[in-house]
Amino acid sequence: MEYESLGHSGVKVSQICLGTMMFGGPTNEDDSIRIIHRAIDAGINFLDTANVYNQGESERVIGKAIRAVRDDIVIATKVRGSMGDGVNQSGTSRYHIMTQVEESLKRLDTDRIDLYYLHSPDPTTPIEESLRALDDCVRQGKVRYIACSNFHAWRVCEALGVSERMNLEKFVCVQPLYNIVNRDIEVELLPFCQQHAVGVVSYSPLARGVLAGKYLHGQPPPPGSRAARNDRRIQQAELREESYEVAQKLKPLAETHGKTLTQFSLAWVLANPLITSVIIGPRTMDGLEDNLGCLDCTISPEDEAAIDELVPPGEHTGKGYNDPQYPVTGRPVT
Repeated sequence: MEYESLGHSGVKVSQICLGTMMFGGPTNEDDSIRIIHRAIDAGINFLDTANVYNQGESERVIGKAIRAVRDDIVIATKVRGSMGDGVNQSGTSRYHIMTQVEESLKRLDTDRIDLYYLHSPDPTTPIEESLRALDDCVRQGKVRYIACSNFHAWRVCEALGVSERMNLEKFVCVQPLYNIVNRDIEVELLPFCQQHAVGVVSYSPLARGVLAGKYLHGQPPPPGSRAARNDRRIQQAELREESYEVAQKLKPLAETHGKTLTQFSLAWVLANPLITSVIIGPRTMDGLEDNLGCLDCTISPEDEAAIDELVPPGEHTGKGYNDPQYPVTGRPVT
């Protein structure tokens, strides 16, 4: 396992980050804890969660699992999503942030959050308000570093400018979607982050299972898959015939390395020097073990060229595809 500085900060994180969206939900508590412990044994010191994952259960399971090694683990969690039916129980207002940071601390059973993300943009709240609240969390010792997820480059630029002007904490990293069939961030976000020393912790390296080769044209999704569970994220953004075709064409490349398609796809993301850490999201121990197999897979220039032929740099599969988190046109997504 290799470790990288998180953006312009001094903290070091493993090149693989354990995503825990499944924990305390589809993956029960006991299995979740075993997976966390195995990941730590493999050298992973970076765990990613969010308050909305299984309505707080993911955070609670993490807190229980890492209690004995808390000081060796970098915990990232998020705020923005709905945590109740009230009109102020979502968003990035000071009201919501200051409430949810306390709730996350309780569930994680810790005295600080190492990395606190705005989970997505909130068009109803001025970014100045959100940044002031996050800055207060840092000054109070409840949060160590701040970050953003699902922000376009222009939004990150705006936030960094506000922080500079108002002498507030700055985002140390961003968390965007990035994989072989979704390369959009190569156009603006990645060059921007390189220029301004902002770390990049990418998620969905397997396109929510598409790049594991799970889905085939004309066939129902396999039992237990996210599509079979009607996960709205994969339904909205990833179930594209063009992506299925790319996945099948990638299999021979993976086989030349003696790797699974999953391992090869993860290794491709890790091979990008602008990626600080990549989030994996195993649901089972077998899934984790398979994911870890990406660490000794080297992507060659020939592999890169072949992938560029399938999905050109900066592009994504599917004509007219429009990720709901990254709308090209239309009204803002809230």
